[in-house]
Amino acid sequence: MSCPYEVGDKFRFKPAPYVDSPKGFGAMLDVTVLGTVVQIHEAHRWYRASYDTPMGVQHETFKF
Repeated sequence: MSCPYEVGDKFRFKPAPYVDSPKGFGAMLDVTVLGTVVQIHEAHRWYRASYDTPMGVQHETFKF
């Protein structure tokens, strides 16, 4: 299996800190972001995406 994306591809996802929203904050933390694939590591089967926040650029890594 190869990576479903190529470097530069954009996709929407929910950042890990928002996946398990605490009770009472679900609506406030129901956030999705537009990420850009910036790195793919075929041998270890992961890719890294960057996305902008008010506090600067953040990154998240995904297995495939």
